[in-house]
Amino acid sequence: MQVAVVTGAGGFIGGALTQKLLSDGMKVYGVDISADSLLRFNSYDNFVPVCINLEKESISSYLDEKCDVFYYLAWGGQLGGKDLSDENLQVKNIMTAVRTCRSMVNSCNKYIFCSSSYEYMRSCENDEIYVNIYGIAKRSAAEMCAAIALQNGMNFNKAILTNTYGVGDRSKKAVNTIINAMNNNISLTLVEGNNKNDWAYIDDTVDGLINIFKKGKNHKTYYIGHREISTFKEKILAMRSLLCPERELIFGGYVENTYVDYSCIDLDALYDDTGFECKTEFNESIIKTSEWLKNKKDKV
Repeated sequence: MQVAVVTGAGGFIGGALTQKLLSDGMKVYGVDISADSLLRFNSYDNFVPVCINLEKESISSYLDEKCDVFYYLAWGGQLGGKDLSDENLQVKNIMTAVRTCRSMVNSCNKYIFCSSSYEYMRSCENDEIYVNIYGIAKRSAAEMCAAIALQNGMNFNKAILTNTYGVGDRSKKAVNTIINAMNNNISLTLVEGNNKNDWAYIDDTVDGLINIFKKGKNHKTYYIGHREISTFKEKILAMRSLLCPERELIFGGYVENTYVDYSCIDLDALYDDTGFECKTEFNESIIKTSEWLKNKKDKV
């Protein structure tokens, strides 16, 4: 039986990945700071809950065996609001990630650090500067972890995740906020939306992460998203046609100060090396997400 470690296993992406790995018959050490968030996996004999604060403890001391793959998804703070620009929080996140990587050099065959397309967020005023503190922290942690892995002979990949959405996401990220507004007939004032903006459904993100483990080449960076990316405006118009065709949308009501520079990312690397590409049909995924949000007891 292959063995995986998933940090952030109680979260949206980490939870979906854990579920898939368990269903595929792997033994999974699910790591999270919240014990309650791991309870949903207790019915699996191949699940080992590890409730620790990675900032203070090392996961390696909780492992009874060497793992085949280690997914680093843990990251302190909320993906939105002031946490993204809190440099003190992000420096702590870097140090936690680096310490965790170093603790695993003799305990895992492949270490996959999950980063973000926010690494490549630039200012519309000065496109020579990366401006997202969260994204810069992710890049810094990934580069340090890559160096540690190389120095110690541990296989390593960086996975660049884009805006992941879908059933199970309880956050207030843009996709959920916009869908809820459309479902509840709330007026929407938006940015002009002419910049490219990629969204990946949760099933595709999980599939991409598993493909990196199984087929990814050592020390390569892989983007998990679409190989051809439409604009934010195109996505919103498509959502409107599905959820509220008569709803008026006001584009350009807010100034778009930043954008993700996808020209810096190899969008084809994962497909070239593993054959992976996003397969979930956009309309289907939006409808499924919309229905899930409508039926949730604790509304996003």
